[in-house]
Amino acid sequence: MKSRRRFVLFLCGILFVVFGPYIWSRAASSGRRILIRTNGIQVANPTEPSARELRVCCYNVAHGRGLNVDNWTDDTKAERLERLDAIAKLLSKIDADVVALNEVDFSSSWSHGVNQAAYLAEKAGYRYHSEERNYDWRVVHYTWKFGNAILSKYPIKKADEVSYPSYQTWENWMAGKKRGLCCEIELGDSLVRVAAIHLSHRSEDVRVESARMLCELAKSGSSPLVIAGDFNSSPPEFALSATSARGENAVAILDESTLFRRFPDAMPDETGMTFHADDPTRVIDWIMIPQDWRFDAYDVVDSTLSDHRPVVATISLDSD
Repeated sequence: MKSRRRFVLFLCGILFVVFGPYIWSRAASSGRRILIRTNGIQVANPTEPSARELRVCCYNVAHGRGLNVDNWTDDTKAERLERLDAIAKLLSKIDADVVALNEVDFSSSWSHGVNQAAYLAEKAGYRYHSEERNYDWRVVHYTWKFGNAILSKYPIKKADEVSYPSYQTWENWMAGKKRGLCCEIELGDSLVRVAAIHLSHRSEDVRVESARMLCELAKSGSSPLVIAGDFNSSPPEFALSATSARGENAVAILDESTLFRRFPDAMPDETGMTFHADDPTRVIDWIMIPQDWRFDAYDVVDSTLSDHRPVVATISLDSD
């Protein structure tokens, strides 16, 4: 009898050690999904915000793994930090006012416990940043915390998640799902919303419904909306475009709404493609702006620090 009781207690202890951290992390995840941080950095010559121009960059940094396919690489912490330093140097050179980051880790085990958003913000000279966790869970001593981030030279007044449809409901409950991060940023006397977008990589059906949600987001609120990031979708006239079961396309939904302007509006050559970084064949990373704004410049940066190439746009906030 005593041996059976000891076995039951031992088994309960094992289950607690294995599943206790997981249950707690999932229960606490919703309360820490969105964070706004002010970094304690001193900017030598801070840029005054312009009421007429905004420079935006989007970059899927692929957890800092570079061109490796698997996040569980053989990289040491020093090697991963060296790559993050190179990304920060690239962001400093791009010198955007606002940077939308996808696949950024917040102390995940495979990135050696580094909060990549905070690290990049500090190293690239951004005083303000916000974090949104798509996935936040722990098993024993292994943690998975990653999602989207926005770095900003100017104060972030408000940050909200953009919740897309789930690919599988059970998956959302068990681990999390892709979401977006929408920040309201103070540009002098005006406000602009910038959303870091990362749509489903598995289903154009989910991407189409997510695009409809982005249209509703653009129509709501009192400030204009810029959406930027990895849409995992190309319009029908582009190479390797996908459609939903009903023949719909996420980028086409955004186009047809007439709420956004995008570039390129025709299939570019290799220099205008964003994925895969070392041999690009597709355009899936986009910066889309309100229809009555215009692009003064739009560039895809040739870089292999991630499997995506960064995109940068200089935007005029004036009407055409």
